[in-house]
Amino acid sequence: MKLSILQENLAHGVTAVSRAVAAKAQLPVLANILLATEGGKLKLSATNLETGITVWLNAKVERAGKVTVPGRVFGELVTSLPQEAVELTVSEEKVQVKSGAYRATVNGISAEEFPEVPTLAGKKAAGELGLDGAALSEAVSLVAFAAGTDEARPIFTGVKMEFSKKGLRLAATDGYRLSVKSLPGSKIKGAGKEMVVPARALTELTKMLKDEEGEEVRLAATDKEKQLIMSLDGVEVVTRLLEGDFPDFDKIVPGSSKTKLELETEELHQAVRAAAIFARDSANIVKFKIEKDKLTVTANAPQVGENEIGVAIKKTGEDSEVAFNSRYLLEMLSAVTAERLGLELSGPLSPGMFRAAGDDSWLHIIMPVRVQG
Repeated sequence: MKLSILQENLAHGVTAVSRAVAAKAQLPVLANILLATEGGKLKLSATNLETGITVWLNAKVERAGKVTVPGRVFGELVTSLPQEAVELTVSEEKVQVKSGAYRATVNGISAEEFPEVPTLAGKKAAGELGLDGAALSEAVSLVAFAAGTDEARPIFTGVKMEFSKKGLRLAATDGYRLSVKSLPGSKIKGAGKEMVVPARALTELTKMLKDEEGEEVRLAATDKEKQLIMSLDGVEVVTRLLEGDFPDFDKIVPGSSKTKLELETEELHQAVRAAAIFARDSANIVKFKIEKDKLTVTANAPQVGENEIGVAIKKTGEDSEVAFNSRYLLEMLSAVTAERLGLELSGPLSPGMFRAAGDDSWLHIIMPVRVQG
């Protein structure tokens, strides 16, 4: 294999696929990145057997071939090169790298040992679905953070995607909080399909979206729907679909509430950030006290001290008190882009339901913390 490629493009591609390089590789080749020529382009691919990322880059190919190189070493090398043309030459599983006055040789492993990463490669797959990239990116940012991280309960580490004639609905929960986002509209293609996709894979995909209007993400299930390929221009993310029964989250959503309030998102964010300084030494507990037109946010830790912040609100219904985990509040508030936020409650032991003011397409539920006194 022999080719030349711009350093900037190569560095971008290597950075993208490196996210799928196995941190603790069961096999040495899983710590490597596949370099292969395909259709006059350079194909980069990496996989940890759960998630795979493939990128195609424009290159001047003189001789076809393929090899794998250590992801960490090759990545550090490429990013250290000057921003000019990089020449890659492969001979006996060694990659010679030339760029200006730079010369290096990286020892590789045969590409034959690299696991096959499924790809659409420009083909139209049966049952393929299409999504608007910008809308998907926003939806994932409002949902994925609520997914669990405990691998002992794998179904909780995913985002459920429900396709219907009304559009797409995404949901994630770790058992203590729930985030749901609906994407209505004609840009959603494919009805009557459900799947649970690892939240990490969706997050990796959105990192590669350019937020350009009209950019489409293609979804195609493979291997009897046990894997999902998510494809956009020049990039593909492949992941194993999660199997199991996702919680019936519609039953968790409160049907009514005794207290409703609306307030500025950033004011609440600042108040919770300040309270969290004390809450972290007291089981992350932040208390909300709702009276008349004010929400009082407090936290205290016997060994550290206490604080109290008042936030102006518009309230209907009863006064109320409730306590939440400050980490859950901060993660939710960091994801929300709406200027105003609504909160609905029915007492200290009922879940809190947050919504963007004037937008029913997203809701976030946080279970309360039981406190003494």
